[in-house]
Amino acid sequence: MQEYIKILSTISSKKILEKGSILFFEGEKANDFFILLKGIVRIYKSLNKEITLHQFCDFNFIAEMPAFKGLSYPANAECKSKCEILCINYKKFEELCIKDNRFNFLFICSLFEKIKILERKLMQNSLNLKDKFVKYILDNEEKLQILSQKQIALDLDISAQSLSRIIKEFKKNKIIDTKKGKIILLDKKELNNLVGFNGF
Repeated sequence: MQEYIKILSTISSKKILEKGSILFFEGEKANDFFILLKGIVRIYKSLNKEITLHQFCDFNFIAEMPAFKGLSYPANAECKSKCEILCINYKKFEELCIKDNRFNFLFICSLFEKIKILERKLMQNSLNLKDKFVKYILDNEEKLQILSQKQIALDLDISAQSLSRIIKEFKKNKIIDTKKGKIILLDKKELNNLVGFNGF
């Protein structure tokens, strides 16, 4: 991957953005797409309230689909931590793909990953509150040490009080625990059994 980054660096600019910075706003023309090298970026829409669509951690492509289709960004992107980001002009990337077809494969893989994210989101929205919580913590197991309960409630579009009740119940049953507000999985097998899937 470092080889790809080295080549992409020749057609991109690198940005260091502080926590709370906006990478792009919904409605802006998507001339560029991005590679998140370090940090966390939250994708969200502002309706009557902010709705989190997804959170990206390094290493990830962001907004390649609207750039590919020549559209506007369909949502907002906010840095949830200090971020290191490559900003890539799509036209220059297109020229690179013509010269080196390895980048076509990289781009296609990233688009497939976005489809998987959408599938997970659709499944999540069809679940009841407990199952939604279980699926979320299993899907985000590697990020639990940095996810606050406030952020989890925001991602699940539920109240902090509802999340607190679920966590309290799961802790009582020794399925999860918390340390300094962060969730720790104690019984992953039981979490899978609770929603009737085997690892989703």
